[in-house]
Amino acid sequence: MSGEFLRPRPTPGARDRFPPIVETPAVLFVDDEPLVRRTVQRTLWRDGFVVHLAENAHDALAKLESGELAVQVVVSDLMMPGMDGITFLALVRERWPRLQRMLLTASDETDKIQRAINEAGVHRFVHKPWEPAMLFATVRDCVEQWAVLAERDRLQEITNKQNEALLSLTHELEHKVQQRTADLERASRDWRRTFDSIADPLTIVDGKLRIKRANTAVAQHAREDIRRIVGRRCHEVLFGRPDPCEGCPLAQGETGEESIRLTDARNGRQWRVTTWPLHDSDPEDRDEGMSVCHYEDITDQVALQQQVISLEKMAAIGELAGCVAHELNNPLTAISSFTQIMQRMVGGNEDLKAFTTDILEAAQRCTKIVQSLLDYARPSPAADAFIDVDIGQVLTGCLRLAEVQPMVRRGHLKFATRVPSDLWRVRGNPDALKSVYLNLINNAIQAMSGEGTLSIDAENVAADRVVRVRVSDTGPGVPDALMHKIFEPFFTTKAKNEGGTGLGLAIVAKEIRTHGGDISVENLAEGGACFEVNLPAIVPQQEET
Repeated sequence: MSGEFLRPRPTPGARDRFPPIVETPAVLFVDDEPLVRRTVQRTLWRDGFVVHLAENAHDALAKLESGELAVQVVVSDLMMPGMDGITFLALVRERWPRLQRMLLTASDETDKIQRAINEAGVHRFVHKPWEPAMLFATVRDCVEQWAVLAERDRLQEITNKQNEALLSLTHELEHKVQQRTADLERASRDWRRTFDSIADPLTIVDGKLRIKRANTAVAQHAREDIRRIVGRRCHEVLFGRPDPCEGCPLAQGETGEESIRLTDARNGRQWRVTTWPLHDSDPEDRDEGMSVCHYEDITDQVALQQQVISLEKMAAIGELAGCVAHELNNPLTAISSFTQIMQRMVGGNEDLKAFTTDILEAAQRCTKIVQSLLDYARPSPAADAFIDVDIGQVLTGCLRLAEVQPMVRRGHLKFATRVPSDLWRVRGNPDALKSVYLNLINNAIQAMSGEGTLSIDAENVAADRVVRVRVSDTGPGVPDALMHKIFEPFFTTKAKNEGGTGLGLAIVAKEIRTHGGDISVENLAEGGACFEVNLPAIVPQQEET
């Protein structure tokens, strides 16, 4: 039984006296007395302990620091040379806090026991002389305490690892959620950008025609904040209508792709509205009959189509006019000639004179109509045949011709002209332009029935690089319902007995287009109508901006 430690004696049932985590309990016993060391070793060996011995504190610290000892309990004598037991156990507590500490003391060393508790954290004491059963019970209690702490640390380590894994998983999930959220936000932003980049108004409405979503074009058309549009009915927002639009497929319960045309009563603009059912709508909205509505402003398209139709009609009329004029000119010339001969032959018969006068006037009227047809059918001069034209001289010549008309000479009609001497020149045909302005002046005089004021204002418009001429009268103006027809061929507001052919303004519009300009008409607030003609100008170099 010599040596510093003995293997545990295989006592039957000894294993059951220790915690499962401690397969072979081990103790480091420190005492400077060899006899005491051997006594403790033999006592604990019988109870299944592995006992390591050290003769002083320094020897014990060296063995612990070597890492070769796997002990659960350190038992030290109080009084030892070099370093006492309290100081030694305090160092053990500091370096190996899980190791359980016991102190051997005398029964009258109360003050040292208090010091051991405070400095070394020792809570188990065995007083000399000790009973073997007491020693075994105290050491076993230390082993159990070590096992509890070891299990706690093991569970803590497992918990820490689980927490680390859970934290890592949480961070990974958070990253995935953030990435998915960013993807969704980006997809939503891209969808909104795509939705808003469509120039035409676009809405998503439910079965009750309430707008669920709208692009910025809807807000621009409605001239309202987009936030005030959602939830309101589409016909109220876009067209100012209290009731659904005529023929609205959604109001009639249609579920397929449908398209209708309608007119905005507020401004006369025409729209093509196309609807599609939204099959992949949100499940919460599926019962609401969601649909996509596309609104296309086709006003200019319709106007262009009407212009093409009008041009085709004018071409056909021009061809017909040429044929009619050719066929009618000779008979009309004969009628006029024979009527004049008959007037010389009737003598004093007043009835025949009246009849022949009526025939001659009717023939002359027909000749005038045929001449208008020929003027309308005659091709406009080619642009390469145009010359530089002084608009001021053209207007002056037109005014001289207008002033010799009978209703002007009677003195009931006044002229108010403003034609600057520095008007820019234009490229064009002088005779054609003279016909344009003379036609407008004659129309204004006839509209006033010979009484009123005819105004002619001419100016250079630098911003548009045009010469602008405005011919205004104080007559009744043009009815709003007829404003869009006034330049159509054969349209006239004159009574049949006034001799109007309806070709004057059509010829004017044709010549203005041939010269690259534009013509418009508006009613004046003070009464009367104003025709505005704009022709591209030759701007002198010194006046270039």
